[in-house]
Amino acid sequence: MEFDMNAPSFSRWDKAWTLFRKRPFTIAGGILLLVVAIPFCRRHDSEWEQVYVRAAARLCNGEEMYRMQDAYLYPPFMAWTALPFLSLSARASRLLWLAINGMSLIALYRWSWQTAGGGRLEGAADVPRRERLAAVLGALCSISYLQNCLAHQQTDIVLGAMLAGGCLLLTRGRSTLAATSFGLAAACKCTALLWMPYFLWRGRPAAAVWLLLVAIGANLLPNLVRPAPNGELWVRNFASSFLLPLTESDRYLGTWGSDPIYNQSLVGLGHRWCTTAITWSVPDCAVRPRIPLLDPHELRIGVIATALAILGIVAWICGRPSRPIVDDNKGSLLALECGIVLLLMLLLSPMSSKAHFGTTTLAAFCLARSALSTRGRVIPALLAGSLLLGLAGNKDPLGERLYTLSLWYGIVTWQTLLLLAGCLLIYRRTKKRIAESIPFPRYALGGLFGSKKARNRGASPVGGGMATRPITLSSGCRDGDHASASVPRENLAVDPLSSSPTSAG
Repeated sequence: MEFDMNAPSFSRWDKAWTLFRKRPFTIAGGILLLVVAIPFCRRHDSEWEQVYVRAAARLCNGEEMYRMQDAYLYPPFMAWTALPFLSLSARASRLLWLAINGMSLIALYRWSWQTAGGGRLEGAADVPRRERLAAVLGALCSISYLQNCLAHQQTDIVLGAMLAGGCLLLTRGRSTLAATSFGLAAACKCTALLWMPYFLWRGRPAAAVWLLLVAIGANLLPNLVRPAPNGELWVRNFASSFLLPLTESDRYLGTWGSDPIYNQSLVGLGHRWCTTAITWSVPDCAVRPRIPLLDPHELRIGVIATALAILGIVAWICGRPSRPIVDDNKGSLLALECGIVLLLMLLLSPMSSKAHFGTTTLAAFCLARSALSTRGRVIPALLAGSLLLGLAGNKDPLGERLYTLSLWYGIVTWQTLLLLAGCLLIYRRTKKRIAESIPFPRYALGGLFGSKKARNRGASPVGGGMATRPITLSSGCRDGDHASASVPRENLAVDPLSSSPTSAG
């Protein structure tokens, strides 16, 4: 009798391969987190400990948080959230912050994927390879920014998870909870206040007011611990130290407490190109001050005009204010709007460093799913460009000189603009397809879509005897504010954010 000595070995490999095929993202993500955990715990200069925890210690002692020699440039609520870390040892504090970042990273990717309309990726044998590929491509577009955040131990992954959770709640009709999540994010960094005009645009003033109240109320909590040394509210000291100077006419927009090369917002791009110059040499690539091309007032006008132009294009494509969204039953348009708002937060902020751009994940998922499920070359080209720029914005593959050069030219800004262009293009195509395929009431289509053909056909009845499926009419964030219409099966199309057929969405 002969025995195959290698049979048990092959059996173990087969089991391992089968497990990996069923749970590829869990296994790969776990390995990556373990790899990241080692330098995370061994790093000496932690921004979380040196900036936020120190600010919490000064808050606890009643000392001034906003000193010129310190790097704490954030609302007081951020220091208040770091108070529990004061009672921990250095090692326990580092491990707790690692655990919070790991859970937030998983939540950021998971909630962004669900908001983008993505289905289950693991645990089932019938998961489409196209969906898994879209998840990988979308994640790669923002992975360098999230890695940068982990490397410097910043707070942006946690804030990104809060924003992604708010977007998911919004697509599920939970506008109040979504506004709460956005309000807490705004209490940490003010750029999340951009969700206020979005809620107003979609006819939800109550959600906008609640967001503002949450943001202000959270920043009153530090005064319950210790008042500011000057007797004022901590949030007022923050506003007078950092926000009011931004309105001074003789001050360049984009001036913040960091090197201009790291500010990748539109404001930072204009400020950097106007006041600095790049010097390329064999051993080094240096950014040096130059005679300004524009004075502060002229630069302010140019930046504001550019921002208004972008907002005008977005408003023109997304429809008139206080109008409902005629969406499919997957909420594709609403998911795109969430991604667009997150991109605008980055572009219109006075300061957006690389670590802030992890929130591009939602828009990247939307673009990747559309590129792999629809015909055409424009959207795949925009995805390829975004992926290339996202991976190129990393110091390790480029080297110090090329990395500095790419940041000066705004490689992160241009990637965000490509993602914004892709989301707007998908939004317009989706909206047009819905308008041309759904025999909807004329009042619902008029003024929201630009297709006169669709509006004229909107009053026509549905042909008898044809199979139908529901379509959703939502305000973008109203709780339970939905209506249904019947869609002929012959008008079903492929969802631009999914590979499965749906009602022309």
